[in-house]
Amino acid sequence: MSDEPLFEYDENVIGVEHNVGTLEVTAERLTRYCEVVGETNPRYVEEGQAPPSFLQRMRFAPGPDPRVRFGNVTFHAGSRLEMLAPVHVGDTLTGYAQAKEVYAKTGRSGTMVFTVRRLTYRNQDGEDVAYSDQTTVHRQVGE
Repeated sequence: MSDEPLFEYDENVIGVEHNVGTLEVTAERLTRYCEVVGETNPRYVEEGQAPPSFLQRMRFAPGPDPRVRFGNVTFHAGSRLEMLAPVHVGDTLTGYAQAKEVYAKTGRSGTMVFTVRRLTYRNQDGEDVAYSDQTTVHRQVGE
């Protein structure tokens, strides 16, 4: 018998993509974004290519929730953005969200359960242009 604390989650949502919204990349949106963040690279300001961080400003509906049942504290543990292809003015991006994985790790501070959610950005041609992974940690603090 294991001393490992058990955790539960909805396994049925793992790996299942949900369309969570669409956004057209317009010159106005890109110009405004570059102004706000102080972007001056001509590739982005003059040539109509979106900087990778532009994708992080897009807001979509929430994706599937694996409803992890473990611990009494939950916090954001990190983000990772992987660009696969450039995004340009005129592209229409659709977000597809999924709960990618749920796993436990035990270290010096005890067991933590990690949830990784992935947002895939697809352009109007159905091409994946980026992945954004968000990791959340669930843990037990105190008694």
